[in-house]
Amino acid sequence: MRINLKLRHVSINQGLEEYVRRRMDFALATRYPQTHQIDVTLSDINGPRGGEDKRCQVRIMMAGQSDIVIDDVQDNWQVAIDKAASRANRTFTRRLAKSRSKNNRPSDRSNNWPDTSIEAESEDYLYEAGEH
Repeated sequence: MRINLKLRHVSINQGLEEYVRRRMDFALATRYPQTHQIDVTLSDINGPRGGEDKRCQVRIMMAGQSDIVIDDVQDNWQVAIDKAASRANRTFTRRLAKSRSKNNRPSDRSNNWPDTSIEAESEDYLYEAGEH
């Protein structure tokens, strides 16, 4: 799976770009078959003024489901990337578990269960005995 890295109002070095790719790969590698695309956007909200303004946004596009968007703002690039990757993994796992449980649930429960009422059992018994 290809991870698209987008930068807004920020310039990063090659080491940080490699860190983003490794961290996202570690967090989401087992989920690649279910994804179409992963976009990671890094932006510096306040620019050169500093402060808690390093934003990492992860957008995961899945087949047949709405996108997962995780947004984290910290004062350090690595912390923002780590937290966003970790939250993306947890959210993705919950979404897959939820969709699997919906797919395994019968759509109409009344038609899928055998009739075990007392009336049905007594009618079968009377029919077999020849008294109907």
